[in-house]
Amino acid sequence: MTATHAAPRHAGPRPPGGRGIFTALKGHVDLFLNAGSLMATTLVTSAFGFAYWWVAAHLAPQAAVGQASAAVSAMTLIGTIGMFGMGTMLISELPSVARGKWDLISTCLLTAGTAATAGGLFYVLAAHLWAPSLKDALGGGLGTVLLVVGIALNAMTLVLDEAMVGLLQGPLQLMRNAWFSLIKLMLLGLVAIIPGLALTGPVLLLTWVAGIVTSTAILFRVLRRRGMIDSLRPRPSLMRGRGRATFDHNLLNLATYLPRAALPLIVTATLSAEANAAFYTAFMVLSFMAMVPGNVALTLFAVTAGDRGALRGKVRVGLLICLGGGLPASLVVFLLSEQIMGLFGAGYAQSAGQALAILSLTYIPFVFHHFFLAISRVQNRLRGAGIFSVFAGVTELLAAWWAGTHGDLNDLVTAVAVVMAVETVLVAPTVLKVVFAPVADMSAVSEGVNVMSTTSLTLHERAWLPLEYIRTVGPLTGVDAARVRNALIGLHAADPTHRAVSRLDRSGARWQHMDAASFAGWVRDAVTDLGPGPVDFDAMTRQLQAEPRAHHPVRILVGGGYFALKVSHAYGDAGPVNTLVHELVQAAYEGRAARIAPSRRHRTALPKAWWKQFGRQPARWKDGLSFARPPHVEEGPARPWQADLTVTTARSGQVLGQMRTWRDQYAPGVTTSAITFAAFTSALIELGLNPDLRGGTFLADARRYLDPGVSIDSNFCMGPYLTPPSLTDPLAIHRTLKAELATGRILTMMLLREGKILLTGAPGMPDPFPSEITVEPRPRLTFSNQGRHDMLSDLPWAVEPASRINQSVPTLNGPEGITLTTSEMNGVLHLEATFHASTYHPAIVARALELVCADPAGLIMARR
Repeated sequence: MTATHAAPRHAGPRPPGGRGIFTALKGHVDLFLNAGSLMATTLVTSAFGFAYWWVAAHLAPQAAVGQASAAVSAMTLIGTIGMFGMGTMLISELPSVARGKWDLISTCLLTAGTAATAGGLFYVLAAHLWAPSLKDALGGGLGTVLLVVGIALNAMTLVLDEAMVGLLQGPLQLMRNAWFSLIKLMLLGLVAIIPGLALTGPVLLLTWVAGIVTSTAILFRVLRRRGMIDSLRPRPSLMRGRGRATFDHNLLNLATYLPRAALPLIVTATLSAEANAAFYTAFMVLSFMAMVPGNVALTLFAVTAGDRGALRGKVRVGLLICLGGGLPASLVVFLLSEQIMGLFGAGYAQSAGQALAILSLTYIPFVFHHFFLAISRVQNRLRGAGIFSVFAGVTELLAAWWAGTHGDLNDLVTAVAVVMAVETVLVAPTVLKVVFAPVADMSAVSEGVNVMSTTSLTLHERAWLPLEYIRTVGPLTGVDAARVRNALIGLHAADPTHRAVSRLDRSGARWQHMDAASFAGWVRDAVTDLGPGPVDFDAMTRQLQAEPRAHHPVRILVGGGYFALKVSHAYGDAGPVNTLVHELVQAAYEGRAARIAPSRRHRTALPKAWWKQFGRQPARWKDGLSFARPPHVEEGPARPWQADLTVTTARSGQVLGQMRTWRDQYAPGVTTSAITFAAFTSALIELGLNPDLRGGTFLADARRYLDPGVSIDSNFCMGPYLTPPSLTDPLAIHRTLKAELATGRILTMMLLREGKILLTGAPGMPDPFPSEITVEPRPRLTFSNQGRHDMLSDLPWAVEPASRINQSVPTLNGPEGITLTTSEMNGVLHLEATFHASTYHPAIVARALELVCADPAGLIMARR
C-alpha cells in the first residue's frame, strides 16, 4: 500500500487549503452546486419579485398593476406550456452530444419560442372572442405585442435555464435570473422618474421584457468569453429522432405542473375566493418547502443523465439532503402552522392554520414523487411516468373537487393529502429499489462459478476496493506454482470464507465464497506458472501492474525462484499482506496447506478510535476537522498522454549505516525514512526533474490509535498531504510528520471517506486517466515507508540478505506522480519508485534511486 492511493486526485484547479468535509463530499459537488443554484434562483427571484410588486403598488395605479400582473401570469403559464418539454429533453440529451451542443440548444430555443408565440396568439384571440375582462387587461396594441413577445421570450429563457443545468452550469442560470430581477426593478424606478411617462400596464410589462432581453445578453456574453459556445445555428434536422422523447418529457412536465396550478381554481370554484386566498397562502408556504426536493431532483436528473452508474449514489445523497433538512422543517410548520398563517393576518390563521398543518404532511410525498420522476427520466421510463402522473393529477383534482363540494377547506386539503399518500406508496418502491437494491454480479454466473455464500465488505475494505498492491520476493528455493496452488487449495478447504480464497465482487462490494470445484478452476487462473527461469523480477512486477483489475483479490506469478503477488487493497495493507506472503511461500516450501487465521472484523474500530482521539477532547476538534489538500496542477501548454505505469528498484546493504551516522551528527532522532525521502527529493532536483516542493503525500498507519488488543486485518491507512518547510530537509519532514500524527486527523479523513461511501457506495474501479498532461510536468511526490520486513527473514531464500529482492509496489499513480516506497529487511534498504514512463524517463528515476543508495548524506548537504 502506498500513500498515493490515499491522496485525493483532482481533475481541476483547487485551492491549496480546505476543510475535510468538502474533500469527503467532493464527488457530489455537481449535485450541491447546481441544486443550490436553482434554490438560490427561487429565493432571489422571489425576493426581488416581492420588491418589484411592492414598488409598483406604491408608484403605479391599481389598474396598471392589475393589467401587468395578469400579463405576467399569462407569460408564466403559457411560457411554461410553450417549453414543450425542450428543457428536460436537453438535460437528457446534452451529456451524449460531443459536438454541436449549442446547435441543439438554439434549435430547442427556436422551437419553444415558436410554440409559445402560437400559444400567446391563441390567448390573445381567446381574450378578444370570449373573455372581455382579459381583453381589457391586454392594454391595447402595444400591450398585446409586448405580451406575445414576452411569452415567447419567457419560454425560451426557461429552456435556456434548464440547458444551463444540463450543462452542469447552474450558477450561470442563477446569474441570469439575478440580473433579470435586478434590471427590471431598476427599470421600474427609472420609468417612474421620467417626466410625462405614465406607469401603465404596458410600461410595467416593458420592464419585464427588457429585463429578460438584457439578462440573456449578459449570459451569452459570459458564455462567449468562456469559450463555451461553439455554434449557434438552429438546425431543425437535429430534432429528428428526438420527437418521441420531447413529447414524453412534455407530457410528464405538464402532468406535474398543471394539477398544482389548477388547485387554486378548484378551491375558488367549490368554496370561495376568500377560502382560496387563505389556501393560496398556505400552499405558497408548502411550495417553498417543496422547492428543495424539486430542484434536487432536477439536478439529479442532470448529473446522472450521462452517467447512469452514478444514479444510486446521487439518489442517496439527494434523499439525505431533502429528508435531513426537509423533515425537521415540515415538523416545525406542522407545529407552528397557525402562527405562520397568523403572519398574514388573523383571518388567515383561523381559516387555513389547520390546512397548512395538513399540507405540511405532504412534504414526504413531494420528495418521493420528485425523485420518482427524476429516476424515470434517467432510466428512460418517461411514457409510463407521464401516464401515471396524468392519472395522479386528475385524481388529486377530482378528490379536491369532491371534498370542496361536500366540506370545507380542511376537508379539501385532507383529500389531496390522502391521494398524495397513496401515490407515495406506489412510487416509493421505484426510489427505494435504486437506494437499497444490491448490484447484481452476473460475471460469476457467466463464468460457471458456484457461489455458496457472500460477505459484505466493511466500509474500510470498500474504501480501498479500486486499488491494488504488489509484493515481489526472491530468489527462493522449493517454491513453484503447483505448490502455491496446493497451499491455497488447502486454505480454502479449511476455511472457504477466508478472504484470500474468496472471489471479489467489485460491483456489489462483497466477498463471494466458492465451492471446492469452482475454487479449483479459480486458483488455476489466480496463480500463473512462469517456469523454472530465469525470469526478470522487475518484469514480473510490471506484468502485474499492467493487468486489469479482476475478481481475484490475490493474483500470483511464480517462476525462476521468484514469487510476485498482486493483492487488492480491500484485503489489506503492508501488515496483512506480509503475513499472507510469508505463509503462502512457507506453506508452498513445506508442501502443506496455508494456515492464516482471520482476525475479528472490527466494524466500529474507526469511530471508536476517532471518539477516543477527539470526542472526549473538544479542544482538538479544530485540528481534527481541517486538513490541507494537494494544490492543483499548474496549468500550461499540454501534450497528448497515455498511462504507462512502471517501476524502478534499488537496494543497498550499506546505506542505512551511512544514514544513521549522518543523523547522529546533524539531526539526532530523525528517522531513516525521513532521510530517504529528503535524499530522493534532492536527487530528483539534481537530475533536473524539478519536483513540486510545495508538499507531498505521506502514508500513515492508523492502527496506532486503536485500543490494545484490537487488530485490523484489512487496510487501515491514510495518506495526508503535508507541507514541510522543505522536502529536502529530513528534520523538517520528520517534525511535520510527527506533528501530523499527534493530531490524529487522519482518523477524520478516514471517517469522512467511509461516511461518503456509506451514502454513495464505493467505486469498484479507479477513475480514468486524463488524455493529456502539461508539456513540462513536475513530479508530485508520494512517500510510503513500509517499515521493517524482518518477519520474512526465515523464508527459503536462495541468497544472502544483500542480494534478496523485496519489492512493494502500487498499481496506480497520477500522471505526474512519483511514489517512493521504502522498506528494511535484515539491514538492507529496499527502494521502489513507481511512475509513468510516458511522463518521466525510467533511466532518470532509476539514477535517482542509485544516488540515494550511494550517498544520501551528500545529496542532502548539497541542498542546505
